[in-house]
Amino acid sequence: MERVDVAVIGAGIVGLSAAWRLARTGLDVVVLERFSLGHDRGSSHGPTRIFRFAYDDPVYVRLAQAALPLWRELEDASARALLRITGGFDVGDPMYLRACSAALRSCGATAEELTPGARRERFPWFESDDESIFSPNTGVIAANDALAAIAEVARVAGARIDEEVQSARVDVRGADRIEIVAGKREVSARRCVVAAGAWAATVLEPLGIRLPIRVTREQVFYFRAPHEIVPFIHRDRIARYGIPGDWGAPGVKVAEHGTGPQTEPDARSFDVDEPGFARVQGYVQTTLPTFDPSPIASETCLYSTTPDDGFVIDQVGPVVVASACSGHGFKFGPLVGELVASIVTGGEPAVPIKPFALRRFA
Repeated sequence: MERVDVAVIGAGIVGLSAAWRLARTGLDVVVLERFSLGHDRGSSHGPTRIFRFAYDDPVYVRLAQAALPLWRELEDASARALLRITGGFDVGDPMYLRACSAALRSCGATAEELTPGARRERFPWFESDDESIFSPNTGVIAANDALAAIAEVARVAGARIDEEVQSARVDVRGADRIEIVAGKREVSARRCVVAAGAWAATVLEPLGIRLPIRVTREQVFYFRAPHEIVPFIHRDRIARYGIPGDWGAPGVKVAEHGTGPQTEPDARSFDVDEPGFARVQGYVQTTLPTFDPSPIASETCLYSTTPDDGFVIDQVGPVVVASACSGHGFKFGPLVGELVASIVTGGEPAVPIKPFALRRFA
């Protein structure tokens, strides 16, 4: 049986980040990934993600502020550009915008309120009569490149990343010992980090750990635009967002947030949901009228959403749960990895982790 200090289950953005930050401390770390790195079955693939400070909750504003320097550290360590700050805006629900402005300012971040006219002058490609706020700290993450970069620096730090490993069964043998069986693979570890995304609840359930998540299959579309845009989030009855065509994306990403059907991760469809596509295409025609409304490409992904749309970063005995990103977790990946490392090593976390405790769902 292979013996290690920490076994990480899952090599998405959170699992790889945890492996990187743990291996930097000198711990012997192995990552067990059921599929291949960068696979398209989960939540971490695709060319781009939004980076932003703009949240209506100061907890997440501070989380983003703490994540930013770690993204820059990752860029330095991997010699890759991974995050381009462009500025961006939130538009729509006035109550959300007020709460977002208050949260940003309470954390020392900038929030510039824009009337519809002022926004049209600055961003004429976006057509809406809604109020908006502009955040200069918003930007675009090179998501696929970031996964490759984190895997690279984790390996340099000493972590082993094993791909195409069969589904893992975890057994707790004591306060300081966990056994993991994955096919013919047997691993004994002092700690196990479960960062398995949509599969996390299945891994944890036999241990008596309930992770209340709803797994949905979401879809995104890429459109041709005749000009540069900045990231935006349109908070209406259906929340929608757009991301510039950076970092190898085939076009501007436009999608709905959290409207996909509930699914099982091993039974999900990769097909386009036609009613959802029709809604997105109609949105592009009315709100982004200079875009070509015929998409260039589409992708599907999974959301693992908790009842309060928040994260879970917690420890139950020798098991560390770092999952349920609720459709907005990629930007925090390096920081969540650092928080996991602080839990495992007993260090002081960079930000308070109490808001992410499992017991809030008890």
